[in-house]
Amino acid sequence: MNNWAPGNIVRGLVIAGALVMVSGCQMWQSIMPVGNEEMPRVREGTLAALPATDIRQSPEGLEADSGPASDVSIETVMESYNALLPLLDDPRKQVTIRHRLADLEFQRAERKMADTAVDELSGAIDAYQRLLSEYPEREGNDQIYYQLARAWELRGATPQQLEALNTLVRRYPDSEYWIEAQFRRGDLLFIDGRYRDAEQAFDEVTLASQERMADASFLVNAHYMKGWSLFKQAQYQEALFSYVEVLDLVMPDGQPVEDVDQRSQTLIEDLFRVVGLSLSYLDGAETLQALFRQTGGRPYEILVYDRYSELLLEREQYTDAIDVYEAYIEDHPASPWAPRYHIRIIDTLELAGFTRTIPDRKAGFVSLYGIYSDYWQSADPDAIAFIEQQLEQLLPELADRQYLLAGEATDDQQADGHYRNAARYYAEFAATFPDHPRTPERLFLLGETYLELEDWPAAIAAFERVAYDYPGDRVPERAAEAGYASVLAFREYAKTWDNQPVSDQRAYQELQQLNRLRFANAFPDDPRAPAVYYIALQREFDQNNWEETVNMAARLVTWQPAPPSDLTTEALLLSGHSLSELARYAEAEQAYRDALATMAENDERRGSVRENLAAAVYRQAEQLADAGNVEAAVSEFLRVGSAVPESVLRANAEYDAASLLITANLWDQAISVLTSFRRAFPDHELIDTVPAKLALAYRETEQWERAADELQQMVALATTPEERRENLLIAAELYDQAGNREKAIDTWRDYANSHPEPADVYMEAANRLSELYQEEGDTERRDYWLRKQMETVDDAPEEADDRMRYLAASASATLAREALARYDSIRLTLPLNESMTAKTDALERAVNAYQKTASYGLSSFSTEAGYQIAHIYGRLGADLMDSERPTGLSELELAQYELLLEEQAYPFEDNAIDIHEQNIRRAREGIFDEWVRRSYEALKVLLPGRYRKEEVTSGIVYELD
Repeated sequence: MNNWAPGNIVRGLVIAGALVMVSGCQMWQSIMPVGNEEMPRVREGTLAALPATDIRQSPEGLEADSGPASDVSIETVMESYNALLPLLDDPRKQVTIRHRLADLEFQRAERKMADTAVDELSGAIDAYQRLLSEYPEREGNDQIYYQLARAWELRGATPQQLEALNTLVRRYPDSEYWIEAQFRRGDLLFIDGRYRDAEQAFDEVTLASQERMADASFLVNAHYMKGWSLFKQAQYQEALFSYVEVLDLVMPDGQPVEDVDQRSQTLIEDLFRVVGLSLSYLDGAETLQALFRQTGGRPYEILVYDRYSELLLEREQYTDAIDVYEAYIEDHPASPWAPRYHIRIIDTLELAGFTRTIPDRKAGFVSLYGIYSDYWQSADPDAIAFIEQQLEQLLPELADRQYLLAGEATDDQQADGHYRNAARYYAEFAATFPDHPRTPERLFLLGETYLELEDWPAAIAAFERVAYDYPGDRVPERAAEAGYASVLAFREYAKTWDNQPVSDQRAYQELQQLNRLRFANAFPDDPRAPAVYYIALQREFDQNNWEETVNMAARLVTWQPAPPSDLTTEALLLSGHSLSELARYAEAEQAYRDALATMAENDERRGSVRENLAAAVYRQAEQLADAGNVEAAVSEFLRVGSAVPESVLRANAEYDAASLLITANLWDQAISVLTSFRRAFPDHELIDTVPAKLALAYRETEQWERAADELQQMVALATTPEERRENLLIAAELYDQAGNREKAIDTWRDYANSHPEPADVYMEAANRLSELYQEEGDTERRDYWLRKQMETVDDAPEEADDRMRYLAASASATLAREALARYDSIRLTLPLNESMTAKTDALERAVNAYQKTASYGLSSFSTEAGYQIAHIYGRLGADLMDSERPTGLSELELAQYELLLEEQAYPFEDNAIDIHEQNIRRAREGIFDEWVRRSYEALKVLLPGRYRKEEVTSGIVYELD
């Protein structure tokens, strides 16, 4: 409300400013704090800040003054009223005029005081008092008491002001000025130090404001001043409840302080300070916790805790601040602020220099908020981000500390406890930050920690993660070291297996073997790899795994960089022994020869190895003899003497050869001559031609495999790459001709891997390999060589001839048919979106495969590709219509679902029609094969109106326009 006329607003604001200055100074002097107390500031709604109430009233029967006040002065208006007054006979109108004259006099005096600071209020005060004296029961006297109180206030007459307000409040409980008057009473009583009376006055204001739905500023400030009144009476606990009432009104949604209107921000900040003071006079954090437990949680609760803790930190009351943080965490363990307050506790302890408990606090943070905590499972992304930021530092710090403490421990039990704690933190870091650049380092330390605990399986697992779990572009710096550490850990672990059941021991040994191989395969350039691989090789030999021993030995012999010679020798010996066990004596012979070549001359085993070599040759001869191949048998028997002249088997071998010669005939004689030549002249310059001639002899006797074996020797003897290539190619063809699929595959593969040129021959080799693997049922290797054919043409399409393009297209078609089969096998089931995703993925792979087939430009495959691509799209549309329907649909819903499916299916059917039509256009080019015909048949079904028409003839047409 406003008691200023419109034209006097500006001047009225000046007077109001004077009111603020006068009353504000009085209040400031009366509530100065004692000791460390703080004082309330000038507040909205107080005597110092609240605007005056508009009490203007027009006299009954008279028109109120109108028009701008600047046109007519107050003095002129007063003169008019004074002139009018004697002319009135009606006492009521006389009283009204006198009241108006008193108000105008007050207005004039206020202006005078504002302009010149001269007190001329006596006239107004006397006029008001006479009216009250002469008309004590007059209606509207509450307005006069209100104005009289304002006049006394301007004059600084506090007792008289309070008396006027007391009268107004006592006699006019229903007055519209009652709430403001009561509030002003409370202010004056507070200033006068009558805190109990002030409390009651402010309490009355709160009750009346709520009851009458009055201006909220009175309610807010009344609660605030009631709290201060209680505070001054040392009733700190009760004061807190008043402060809560204030916060409920100004921060109902718990918004940040800066979002509250500017006038309330100062009040809120003052409020936070006085709350802190009140709590400090009570039990601090315990009182604060009890307060919100009693009142119930509030949106702004965190602000109260926050401001109070800041106040305590400013006062260096570190323990009390920690108590505040702990109280909040206790009542709000799931709050986003809980982990932040936990960190503040740690920061406060560091600030205070209370470092003894900091490690336990940090460990508590990990336990309460880490990745394995209940908190983590339901935390919001911001909280998780904050926690991760802390854990990134805390986990390594805690782990390293525990590791150091373990090293300083005085007994094993204490050390084990620290190591286990360190391991837990290292592991949790890896789980929390799997992609962190420091995770491999933490995992390595985890492995070392488990070594200290002699927890071999866990150590092995940690080291293997470092060594093998990272992709090629992110291999850790210590990957090889970790891999080798896992090998060493397995060696220690093996010492504990003696008391285990035999079956368990075997299982452990297999795991250990895999671990060795994994290291050697992953880090072949590591200088320790060959030795580890040899141990694995020895293990296979001890287990009588002859085939695996041979393969592994071959790899070790060709290892790059070359391993120590003693490892090579041992690998060749194990290979020779294994080949002998497999009755692969020719290979065993070669292995023994290679072993002797690398063995030291003074090695005591040389004699026995040479006897093994002779035995391998002798056994080859026996095999040939048993097979009825006399000529080859004679050759092999006679070769024993040439291979190992000092062998004890030489005499028997030559005797057996002589026996076979008796029964020899035809090509046998030629072979006999050749073997005799080989025996008699082992150092002759033509000795290297013997394998070629023997190969010819064997071919003439249709001994394809033996011929191929000789050709393999020729490959080894070849002096030029081209010679080697030709011999290897013939050998592969001979193995193929012999029906020895295994050797054929090995030789074709050897050829293809070592001779990519000429490309046309390479294509034939790759094609033959794909056919052989198809016969073997090994589709993975078959697909590999199919793709190799395609890659050869793709890499140099301009160099490919028709045959090469045909082979590439055929290979592509084979792969495409399998992609089509996988596509056709996928049914559309509920939920449709999941099965549809799988179906469309398969569609894309199949279409891409057939498009690749068509790209080679061979019509026989292009028409197939066109038909199948159309079939794929058509099939998807049909499958959509045939897909499962959701249960529980109404008839209308089912109809709508059917319509939706049709809308989804039509585009695929249209695509199928377009592609079929493209395919049948090839008939114009003279191409009408099975696939074009099948496209015609499909179009008859898809577009019967266009393609299922009977031919109509009306005669002979000799030419077309």
